[in-house]
Amino acid sequence: MLLELIGVGFTYRSGAAATLTDIDLRLAPGQMHAILGQVGSGTSTLGRLITGLLSERGTSVGHIRAAGTAVMLGDDPEAQLSGMTSLVGDEVQLSGRLQGDDVSAVERRARKALDSLGIGDLWPRRLDTLSGGQRQLVALAGLLTGNPSLLVLDQPSLSLDPETRRRLGAVLRAFCLDGGAVLITAHQFDEVAEACDQVSVLDSGRLITTDIRPSANELERRGIWDTRPRGHGEPREPHQSKEPREADRSEAAGPSAPVSVALSVRGLSVARGGATVLTDIELDLASGEIVSIMGSNGAGKSTLLRSLAGLLGAGVTTSGMINVDGNGTPVSLGDAPAHVRAQHLGWVGQDPGSQLSAATVREELMRAVPLPSHRRRDRAAIRTRRQKAVTAAMATTGLDSFSETHPYDLSIDLRKDLVMASAFILSPRILLLDEPTLGRDRKAIDRLNVFIEDFRRGGGSVLATTHDRHWAAVTADRILLLDEGRVNQDEQCGGAAS
Repeated sequence: MLLELIGVGFTYRSGAAATLTDIDLRLAPGQMHAILGQVGSGTSTLGRLITGLLSERGTSVGHIRAAGTAVMLGDDPEAQLSGMTSLVGDEVQLSGRLQGDDVSAVERRARKALDSLGIGDLWPRRLDTLSGGQRQLVALAGLLTGNPSLLVLDQPSLSLDPETRRRLGAVLRAFCLDGGAVLITAHQFDEVAEACDQVSVLDSGRLITTDIRPSANELERRGIWDTRPRGHGEPREPHQSKEPREADRSEAAGPSAPVSVALSVRGLSVARGGATVLTDIELDLASGEIVSIMGSNGAGKSTLLRSLAGLLGAGVTTSGMINVDGNGTPVSLGDAPAHVRAQHLGWVGQDPGSQLSAATVREELMRAVPLPSHRRRDRAAIRTRRQKAVTAAMATTGLDSFSETHPYDLSIDLRKDLVMASAFILSPRILLLDEPTLGRDRKAIDRLNVFIEDFRRGGGSVLATTHDRHWAAVTADRILLLDEGRVNQDEQCGGAAS
């Protein structure tokens, strides 16, 4: 056995109750096992306990034995990039080099790992030019280069498109055929979990053995979100079609009022380091409309949203026209700085941690945007208004009970919600959501959908990038495909009706 757990439990020092209880688990060479659970069920704790990352944080009971070398890819893979290198090739070779392995052998293993994951062409690229999904794959390639016997992967599908998830599943199967073993923990069922020999459920810290392939109803009952699109013969979730949404907008605006354009993009092009990322993007977003943009890893989805928000850094050139509806008057954002755009466009990035800086949720929202210019004598009244806005934003996003929690102690879905609440303080007409479903279980997906629907009913519009075809199909009015730097209607999805 490469891994054996008998009667294992774990209690954090700050916890009143055990996070894990009486876990029995065995993993032999060649096996690939997925353990799924809701946010807070203990999935990440289990992975960290197995790989020895919790020895100083609490008390464990039971027997844990891991043969060979066990390594873990956490749910924030970017944090596992060493910070010691600048280029992909150097980063992937680093673990082998630090182990003192033969230099040529390390390079061969590194190139093989990148090629198997379909990113061999990234070898000479700078790490800071990669998409979130590409950085995630680079972190995994670095682990594979170190020749481990057991891979523990916490939410390995975060930021990966469906085709890349299928490829990753095949790579992990090959790793198992070579004598390794893989344990996956996650809150979502997807193509990687589908490639596993066994799928179990962790419910409130207890491991429940299920059928090898749990049904969609079983996943739903356990609070696990299934990212895969529904096929023929499978039950579909009820969702609002485009007709009721147009009716809602017409009722709010009056029987003969035309649907207005909230965002108009014309001829938007972006180049980085001499390479074209986006070419002549043409895009309209109607008031009250929800549009999802899909595309492969590295297609430029995050770049598109960041360019609209004015957040592209040095060395990036942009051109084109960006206009928004400023309460009935077109406003050009062509050369406007980010803080001006934020009044119209609320941006929630793929990595919410990069947008957080305060010590508590409430303080983060208080500092989300500067107070308006005011006289000293009016400061108390203005701060009172901000406090009311913060309280309303926390209520809207369900963060009331976390008001005094440090943002980095929140799960990734709640950190996303906190950044959304921060954007809400400025009351933008448009939300730009980059991969909003990352790390969400079924309950967190429902919470996200309620927030988006309420925002839409208030006249807001949403432009979201996602790899979650299921979520896009049941949520969006339109689904667009970003491919080779251009935006097109996604014929495969055919919009939200698919």
